[in-house]
Amino acid sequence: MSIASPLTKATTIINTAIPLSSFEKVKNAYNHRDHDEIIRQATNTIAHIEQLELFLILEHRAHSFSMKSKFGAAEQDAETMIKYAPSLPQGYLCFGKILSMQGKQARALKVYQEGLEKVPTNDSVYEQLLQAKKRVDEKNNQHFDLVSVLPLEIKEEIVLLLSEEERSNLFHVSTTWSQWLENCQKAWKYIYNDHDYAGNIAVSQVLPKIAKHINHLIIKAVNKEAWYKYLEHLENGHFRNLKSLKLSDDVGDIMSGMFSTNSIMSLMNAFWKVRYTLTKIDIICYQRGAPITITNILFLFPYLETLVFWVFDPLECVLGELEALPEPHNSLVDLTLYTGSTSGDALKPISKWCPCIQRLRLESATPCALDAVTDYFRNVEMLGYNIYCELPSLHQVLNQVYNNNKPIIPVISKNDIYTKQEQGRLRAFYSGNGSRGISGDEFLRLLQKNQKTLEIIHANMGMTDQQNLNNEPHDNFRPDYAIKAASIVLNLDRLEKLKLSPDIYEVYEPLFYQKIGPSLKYFKLVRTSDLSTVVDALINSQQMLETLGFTYIWHFGWDSENDQENTLATQCLVRLFNEYAATSLAGFITAKKLRNVIFDYCCYVSDDVLDVLSNIKTIEGLSFLGRSKITPQGFKDFFIKLKKQNVRITNLKLGGIEGMVDSNMLLDIINSTEYLESLHLYYMDGLTGDDIKAVIHSAKKLNTLVLKRCDVDSEDIMTFVNNTRRFKCVKIIEYYDDSEDMLNSDFDVFD
Repeated sequence: MSIASPLTKATTIINTAIPLSSFEKVKNAYNHRDHDEIIRQATNTIAHIEQLELFLILEHRAHSFSMKSKFGAAEQDAETMIKYAPSLPQGYLCFGKILSMQGKQARALKVYQEGLEKVPTNDSVYEQLLQAKKRVDEKNNQHFDLVSVLPLEIKEEIVLLLSEEERSNLFHVSTTWSQWLENCQKAWKYIYNDHDYAGNIAVSQVLPKIAKHINHLIIKAVNKEAWYKYLEHLENGHFRNLKSLKLSDDVGDIMSGMFSTNSIMSLMNAFWKVRYTLTKIDIICYQRGAPITITNILFLFPYLETLVFWVFDPLECVLGELEALPEPHNSLVDLTLYTGSTSGDALKPISKWCPCIQRLRLESATPCALDAVTDYFRNVEMLGYNIYCELPSLHQVLNQVYNNNKPIIPVISKNDIYTKQEQGRLRAFYSGNGSRGISGDEFLRLLQKNQKTLEIIHANMGMTDQQNLNNEPHDNFRPDYAIKAASIVLNLDRLEKLKLSPDIYEVYEPLFYQKIGPSLKYFKLVRTSDLSTVVDALINSQQMLETLGFTYIWHFGWDSENDQENTLATQCLVRLFNEYAATSLAGFITAKKLRNVIFDYCCYVSDDVLDVLSNIKTIEGLSFLGRSKITPQGFKDFFIKLKKQNVRITNLKLGGIEGMVDSNMLLDIINSTEYLESLHLYYMDGLTGDDIKAVIHSAKKLNTLVLKRCDVDSEDIMTFVNNTRRFKCVKIIEYYDDSEDMLNSDFDVFD
């Protein structure tokens, strides 16, 4: 790719001389005491001077930007010069030279040609435009493009490493590149628009060439100019292969008009053009009074499989007239509703007109919404209730051995009444531990109806909004669900994963502990008032778990030296892990082995607990978050002993353990875990970018790295990773991230 030689100095060809006639006109008006004429002529002369000064400043700055390789900013200054004075040649000369420096000869030719068409031929600088165009034309025809002769597969890999903006700019390099890019499907399959203003404009300008290849498109936080470009090409049917679309009207962004009255009719026309190809759509509308209803979406997209609908209005206000649909929408299997309020009454019509939903996520849902799902959604297999984070996909976590039969598709008539189902198909239930708890009554009914199919339960039974308003718990008071739970029989024979935050009346803890059976593999307890009872239940069940976790297990005063409760709790953990250590001995035959241990904000973990834990030779994953009784030396010795025992740790999560793990100890830990494949580091104050690089260099088998709010330069780390080796996943989180910060984050770590 040919690159023009940079300028040696900034040259200005603007004639800064003020026409004599301007001064003469001011002088004549002054001699005649014509004050109005003096003001008019003086104002015109001042404006002319300001224009010349602006040109000088813009040209100098554009040159400096180009010398610092900040070509995007340099181009903007040159375009401003042209916009301010389209009949003057200086802007075209500046813009063309900047493009030529980047090897964008084809685009530079267009700029020079535009200048030749708009600048008067009698202009003294017109000849310079002709010569500049001639030089660029010669370069465009003579340069040798090394990349173009590479094999197609290698060229595609190179292009995929570039940002969307950089890929779009390649169209201006040469005709050969432009033609190849226009036919490169891989380069344009995904468009995320995760760039700045210049990037948005660059991508939107090449839409006529790439729209046909785009399968997955995200439009959010873009400027109005770019949005109207997308809207135009959507409306004209250029997105012929679009499968998924996300539209987000971000709060406080200049794109607040995405769902405005002016855009909505064009948007509906655009939807109509992609109605047969689109299978997934995300609508995120932050304005009150959302102009799009769920009925609109279901009517427009007959083959839609996934719908994410995020609005501030209550669900009943955005349903639309579902009864007007010609028939039930049997294609929709995945639905997320994030509304101002989601009630059971509003959900019932959806169960009737979208009967095949299998994966359902409800946010801001009322307790009666649980009953609506339990009673009327016949095919829901995964339910997220006020979790405020992403649900895993069905195939990721559900046991494929237990596939349900084909969806139940009821016969629907206009006058059909709602009939409650006797038994549900729910296989996975998730509620968010970071929010209010689930109503005990509704949850009990859900368990009863789905006890034969439930495989995963993540239940936050903490304080509900209503209990908080009632100032519960009350002395000598038992809620209805406590009385009913004492007499029901639950058979959770397929339950594999249980994550429980107990209720304030201690009803669900003993209920679930009675159901620890052969199918259970994963158990995580979030908060408890009686750790001893929990440990006894786990030991007495005589069932070996594969993943065992304790989160937010602590009490006030836990860090005192002579606290009896602290000592007893620690002894409980020692007793529990001694049981597991015995099963890992040679000759002990069992179908399940303890593989993952999670201590997240569990204050009772001590050196004694780690000493016992190091004897469990089957452990592969460890998580230590928050402060505990562990000493720095005890932690170091733990990993040394694991190595001596030949325990192969492949997954490790550390965070919030200030004062215990410094950079030297972290490196020692990494060196002792030679089989480490996945490392998550959270809130590790004091670690530098060089420390992270040393970890990456030492962990030879590491292929997954997640850093959350560690004070490091993310770009520097990413560059180092890319230059080191190929990773499966690298994620650096510098802000609050729902999918990572909620307690459900161990989906991707230990599941």
